[in-house]
Amino acid sequence: MNLVKVGQVGPPRGLKGEVLVRPFTDYPAERFQVGATLTTAAGEEWTVASYREIKNRYCLTFSHINTREGAEAIRGTELFAPETSREDEYSSVQLEGLKVVSPAGEPLGKCAGLALGGFQDRLQVTTAEDQLVEVPFVKALVTGVDLENGVITVDAPDGLF
Repeated sequence: MNLVKVGQVGPPRGLKGEVLVRPFTDYPAERFQVGATLTTAAGEEWTVASYREIKNRYCLTFSHINTREGAEAIRGTELFAPETSREDEYSSVQLEGLKVVSPAGEPLGKCAGLALGGFQDRLQVTTAEDQLVEVPFVKALVTGVDLENGVITVDAPDGLF
């Protein structure tokens, strides 16, 4: 089971063990829901006892902490959860090393990773000539990802490769 970093504990809030958490996930409400189990870098498992949002800030309590001092003691702790993916969402780790082909099955190269961008992610493809080509990761260009068979289909415009 792969774990991914989903948050980091910040300062305490209040007197009863609540902490602010800086999220490293697009889905904090799911990751931090009451009853969720989060793992620390030390391998400890913590259960979320409460979760709420205040002005785009995420406040949590954990079942084993109920004082401000306890909350202060865990400040800076990184929180991890099992890697999950939604349909049409892929991590760089899942894509690295996959063959990249045209819709006709012609080899274009090998996936070197995924460059995450503010507006658009880009599939990084290393060609047979060791040239790095970045393809916008949009359905119009990246028409298929077959993790089971290790193939990414790219319908690239003329001149891209």
